Amino acid sequence: MLKYPMTKKTVMIFGVSSFMGSNLADQLKDKYRVIGTYFTNPVEIPGVLSLKCDVHSKELVQKLVLLFKPDVCIYAVGLTDLRACQEFPKVADALNTAGVFNVAMASERYHAKFIYFSTCYIFSGEDIIFRENETPTPSSVYGNTVAAAEFFIQRSCLNYIIYRCCPIFGRSYNCRDLKWTEIIEKHEFQGKKIICDTKVYTGFIDVCSLAEYVDKGIELDVTNKLIQVSSSDLMNRYEFAKTYLEIFGGNTGILSKGDWEFPRTENQIALQGVGDELKFSMDVFNIQKEFNVTMPTIEQSVERYKKSLEGSIKTNKRSSGGVQFI
Repeated sequence: MLKYPMTKKTVMIFGVSSFMGSNLADQLKDKYRVIGTYFTNPVEIPGVLSLKCDVHSKELVQKLVLLFKPDVCIYAVGLTDLRACQEFPKVADALNTAGVFNVAMASERYHAKFIYFSTCYIFSGEDIIFRENETPTPSSVYGNTVAAAEFFIQRSCLNYIIYRCCPIFGRSYNCRDLKWTEIIEKHEFQGKKIICDTKVYTGFIDVCSLAEYVDKGIELDVTNKLIQVSSSDLMNRYEFAKTYLEIFGGNTGILSKGDWEFPRTENQIALQGVGDELKFSMDVFNIQKEFNVTMPTIEQSVERYKKSLEGSIKTNKRSSGGVQFI
């Protein structure tokens, strides 16, 4: 009996030029037919078709989804910098919330699974382990905008996955915007001191692992679930930078402890029970059960990232770029 190859599923990534979008496109392109959209920063990823699109144009978004008929739409657009969100709340709302409405509704209309990336910052920072069913109590503008998007998706979509993530680190195709680990590397190379926050504790996960979880969600056809993604432990930025440099053989002597002053809102409910130190610890029981995985420690995640870089250098698969946290 003749065996015919299975048709690849089509994945459309809105925001393919973003850190998250470019990495997902690169990781998923061999298994899926990947199409990406960008707004002002075109990106060239071998094997990926990229098109210009403004996610705020409802008509254009719907036309693209209708044209390519994707099985999955991934929303990788967003303003993820906490301070930038605090300084430009209207921009944060437009990218993190309003744009979501158009892509989610187009996905729903044309029967595509909608995937969205949320953040641990939808919680207050209280010293407890937050579960998926906890009511969001964000203490930042960024957290507010993402919590609003979560609420909309859960109330309006019939086929979605929300990945609520700790900070994600990895390579980006956009080298024009230095990110946290790039700044660490630059300061280490130049022998300059760098002040790292010691007040905010989160998990950290490499983007290769996140891409695997996204792939598993598509493969298993996970539907209408919110899945928390985090390392099994927490660190502040100083501890993470120290771990990062130690694993990469860098000079940890450039690191200094400091307080970045987390940009908080005036939400008194969110600030109840919150002290000087903020801890964004998320329960990961569900992802481990759903995908049959064991969540790595931060050290293990950095080790994996290092191995992925070594592999990419050997094969010359990827261009140099930045690192961004979401």
